[in-house]
Amino acid sequence: MSWRSVLVLPLALVTPAFAQQPARVNDVSAYRRFLIYPHQQRAFAAMKAGDQATAIAEFTRARELAPHSVATALDLAEAWRHFNQPARAEAVLAEQRRFTPDDPRLAAHAAVARDCTTDPAASCRAQRGYDALRAGELARAQGELDDAAFARSDAGVALRRALAQRAIYLGDAARADAAFAALQAGGQTLQPAECGQWFALLLQQRKLEFARALQEAHPELQSPLQQLAMAHALADAGEDATLVSYLAAHQPVFTREAQERQWLYLLAHAESARPDLLTRYRVRFAANRPVQARLALPGALARDDRSAAQRALAQLPAGDFGEARFGLALRAGRFDEAQRQAQRLVARRDGAQQLDALSYRLVNAGAIAQGKQLLMQAYPFAGDDAAHTGAMLQRLALIAAAQPTLFDAGDRARLHAPLGTTALRSAQVPLLAALGDCDGVRLAMGDFDPSYPADRWARLGHCLQDAHPGLAEFAYAQASQRESGGEYTRALAYQAHAAQDYAAALAAWGRADPAQMSDADRLAAATTAIAAADRARARQWLDRYDATQGVRDDRYWWLRAQSTDPTDAATEEAALRQAIALRPDARYYARLAQVQRQRGELAQAAASLERASALAPQDAALAAALGYAWLQAGDAARARPAFERAHQLHPDDPGLTRQLMYLQLAGGDRAQARLYAAQAIDQLGGNGPSAQDDAGDDRVALERFNLRRLHEDLGRRWRILGDLAIGDSVSSAANAIAPGVSYRSYAQVEAQYRFDAPAGGDENTLAAYARVFAGSGAQGDWQPVHAPRLGMGVHWKPWRSQTIVFSAEQQLAIGRADGRRSDTLLRASGSWTGSARFSDDWHPQGRGWFAQNIYVDVARYLRARQSVATLDYQWGYHRKLPAAQTLEPFVRLQANGIERGHGQGFGHDLRAGLGVRWNLWYGESRYDAYAHRVRIGLEWQHAFTSYLRETNVVFLTVGGQW
Repeated sequence: MSWRSVLVLPLALVTPAFAQQPARVNDVSAYRRFLIYPHQQRAFAAMKAGDQATAIAEFTRARELAPHSVATALDLAEAWRHFNQPARAEAVLAEQRRFTPDDPRLAAHAAVARDCTTDPAASCRAQRGYDALRAGELARAQGELDDAAFARSDAGVALRRALAQRAIYLGDAARADAAFAALQAGGQTLQPAECGQWFALLLQQRKLEFARALQEAHPELQSPLQQLAMAHALADAGEDATLVSYLAAHQPVFTREAQERQWLYLLAHAESARPDLLTRYRVRFAANRPVQARLALPGALARDDRSAAQRALAQLPAGDFGEARFGLALRAGRFDEAQRQAQRLVARRDGAQQLDALSYRLVNAGAIAQGKQLLMQAYPFAGDDAAHTGAMLQRLALIAAAQPTLFDAGDRARLHAPLGTTALRSAQVPLLAALGDCDGVRLAMGDFDPSYPADRWARLGHCLQDAHPGLAEFAYAQASQRESGGEYTRALAYQAHAAQDYAAALAAWGRADPAQMSDADRLAAATTAIAAADRARARQWLDRYDATQGVRDDRYWWLRAQSTDPTDAATEEAALRQAIALRPDARYYARLAQVQRQRGELAQAAASLERASALAPQDAALAAALGYAWLQAGDAARARPAFERAHQLHPDDPGLTRQLMYLQLAGGDRAQARLYAAQAIDQLGGNGPSAQDDAGDDRVALERFNLRRLHEDLGRRWRILGDLAIGDSVSSAANAIAPGVSYRSYAQVEAQYRFDAPAGGDENTLAAYARVFAGSGAQGDWQPVHAPRLGMGVHWKPWRSQTIVFSAEQQLAIGRADGRRSDTLLRASGSWTGSARFSDDWHPQGRGWFAQNIYVDVARYLRARQSVATLDYQWGYHRKLPAAQTLEPFVRLQANGIERGHGQGFGHDLRAGLGVRWNLWYGESRYDAYAHRVRIGLEWQHAFTSYLRETNVVFLTVGGQW
């Protein structure tokens, strides 16, 4: 750590103090310029924006503050001319001539009536020079002064002085320095204020030899503060020999204790070459005498100059030899011993006051660990005043920032606890922040006291931004309120964006000082505007970015694309293609695909997403979007690998799993579709086999049941159906076994084998079956064992969304017991429930469900030349019982028609029925819905009109499927 870090008034603070004080140029004092500068700057900005009212008002106010000033008159006149009112401009200049008739600047501005574009006259050169100064074009103004004759004229001298002041204002130190040098070389007398400015500029540019020469030539530059600045500059430049001679030649009389202390530090720096400079210096402030002694004593001890050491010790309190020993140990590099000596000194009654100097000297000598330990032993500096405690905390913070590993867990635990007052906690925050103790920062500022300064609120915001983004935004807002427009306002904008408070972020960007914003900030502001769905504001920020010549990289064009008007798809696409040309990015292609899809260019959109997915192969969402895009484009074959890749990247996404299940189903791959169905079931959780797994969530229960039903159906090849009906009389009601045949009782057993569906077909496309059925016989026996027949055929279900089945069956009599020959049955049947919630299958949700069914059956016996048609509507309610059972009361309305062959005529039947059934489902597993069902019912039917004798029939029905 350098000795210069101890300086309370560093050169960086001393030197600008002169540079910031404008000289008294002609008739405007530094104080007056301080008053009128804000009005002039606002007026120039208004002129640039074309705001006449504001520009004239501000220049008039500046004129009122300096009514005899040539500068204010020229500004106001130039404004009137700018807004095409030369008469009013001339009136202002005429009024000014009453006060300063010979001022060359007035003559220069009088040349406006002439065409001064290329006129070499002095007045025109002056006019062009002042115009350039107002525009901030210093080089152009300097070009007018390159004419030697003009430069020697009064107008040229005035312009050069104005150039120097404008260069200082714009921060062009080299040009201001050159202007002052030219004035002096031209024999012009610099005013005292101008000398002070030039002196400060020379120090700033490290032209120390010229600065010394200027100071020696001008007594007014020999103030104590300027001598201190010169000495600081020499020390900072490492010109120790020159510094020693300078210190020896000057004995400034300071009016402030702190400035005198700085001089003592400089004398101490020169002590190795001239120790007498420090010891002989006559201290004016009593508080600095101990400082002089402490600074002199180490040198005396190092030189073994006992006389000088005694003189130094004489200035210290009696018995204060511990510090000497401390100094000796410190210079010898015995840091632990120096720490022990310092601890003894601090342990004295007044030792706490020495903690500052002792800890500083330890740290400055490189004993950072010992300095930290000394401070930690005194922490929390009980009994000290708040300012002293704050200084100690600041030193601890510097140590923590440099070497945080010096602080062990015990140290951190002690520092973590909040201090007792708001002021102390405010001083504690930088230390906690340096240690990375964000919890400590939050505890210290947990009271949200409004007296905390801006930088403390900013530190709190930094600590809160990850865990509590909303509170972090509040903290940055507090910082921005205290110091608006600068870094804290920008930090608020970034944090509000991170917290997704886009309105607040956009407002913060609006308050940020444009002069302090970087190109990255402007792009961030545009990003915020887009997130806030304010495309117009986003375009404004991007226009400002363009105005600063920002680089038009791919991010710029990406933001341009997002900020375009939603109806201007062509501009958005052009911007996206610009971004892609500069740097292909998955986001750009994805947005391009969105634009193309909106225009109906589905294949192009899918191709763009293909490129996006290639750039981001690990992006599951992008791969899924590609799959959907190809589906929209009608290319399921290309959609499938995209969905499979998305599923590999994100296997737990239920939407992807089901989409793949449907794709495999549509493609005819039943085995793969069944695997995806099982995965979809697993993703729902709670996969027990019980139907009551999801009693608390009907939606999930229904979803799981449907997936299980699909899984069970995809795995089934064989299906066995059985039906039995026993009535009290002959009827043909709903005789689905043998349409057109009247039975008192009948029975049937059917076995079906389902074939794989072709790609793109339906899962129930084709099935082969065989059945055996029998009835009550001609005598009407109640036992269904008479006239058995064998039927063999195929079922064909051509449409996925409709339950319509076409059948062709060859029937053979078994034993010809009924005297009937074999026959061929062609049949078409359909069943509709209107909605899945009215289906007859098990419903996992609720306590029961209503069920309805419309059944249509048309059959034709080819050999018998007989046609039969049935229309049946059934409505009932399944009341759930335990263990997947229901009790189902139902009603039926049925119409039957039969056209008998061989001229036997047409018969019709219209009847209604009322009954109740007991249903049992069983065979459910983790992945399969109930595979089996048994039903037993009792039904009464009444025929309103019939081709049969009986009008009232009672049936006992038994059925099942396995």
